[in-house]
Amino acid sequence: MCLGLKAAAHHHLRELAVLRRVRDRIDRECTAPLDVEKLASTVDLPVAQFIRRFRDAYGLSPHEYRQAAEARTKNWRSR
Repeated sequence: MCLGLKAAAHHHLRELAVLRRVRDRIDRECTAPLDVEKLASTVDLPVAQFIRRFRDAYGLSPHEYRQAAEARTKNWRSR
């Protein structure tokens, strides 16, 4: 693997790790209002780019993911 590809792969893996932490935070705080600007600033990305990268990684926008997490939590609590 050439050095450029290795660096790009390393950067991509770091970005996925950061997005995973954001996803975990959304899971923990799914009943709270979603502040996309704050989440984007924690990963040092502009809001539009953060939303695009989150959707690329998880198939849902941060807002859609929070709604799904809230539904999972309500479903789990109702059992």
